[in-house]
Amino acid sequence: MMAQRKSLAQNTDLFPREIDIEICLKTLKIYQKLEGDVNCVVWDAALVLAKYLETMCQNKPDFLSGIRVLELGSGVGVVGLTAATLGAQVTLTDLPEALPLIRLNINENKAKIGSMGGYAIAESLIWGESSSLLDDEFDVVVLADCVYYEEAVDSLIETLKSLTNTSSKKPVMYLTQEMRDSDTQRELWSSFYGKLTDNFNVDKIPEEEQHINYRSADILLLRISKK
Repeated sequence: MMAQRKSLAQNTDLFPREIDIEICLKTLKIYQKLEGDVNCVVWDAALVLAKYLETMCQNKPDFLSGIRVLELGSGVGVVGLTAATLGAQVTLTDLPEALPLIRLNINENKAKIGSMGGYAIAESLIWGESSSLLDDEFDVVVLADCVYYEEAVDSLIETLKSLTNTSSKKPVMYLTQEMRDSDTQRELWSSFYGKLTDNFNVDKIPEEEQHINYRSADILLLRISKK
């Protein structure tokens, strides 16, 4: 397995990006692809959410310490790995084909995560399908820039509902989404947001509560909870 990870890291289609977590003086090394689908690069919305978690930990040092976190649509893993480096026990999830890159990034940052008391693993989770992960109880669910394909909207809503479907399962969910300037994307977000507010309490987190250098009027940050 180690040889496989080393081979993947040496792939010429990959290059590392450094993400500073200032509060604990750690720098994550995140490999991403030069080109590819939606789950292989560091998106701005992921940085906004990752840095919001850091800001929350600055205000409340134990915000993520020992907390169970589930990331949906992890991509290269920026948000989940940031949470783990801030002390959380994180399960990063995505489609099966995305897992090798996520696991490479977990391995690259394993020592830094462990030194902060955090933990990270990667598992496959296909929205709308049954999974033992949906039976687990998480304290926090995070997802960044996951509303991109029309065919995935209903499945994502169903997965979010499954994560909060009993009285004892009440994770707080944080979602970021970049508002892209196309009719298709605006209609897609409107459809998703309508279904989201039908099923959950949704609060927009003001920019002034976000990281001073990682916030944008074009990127929504939402706090979501069970009705």
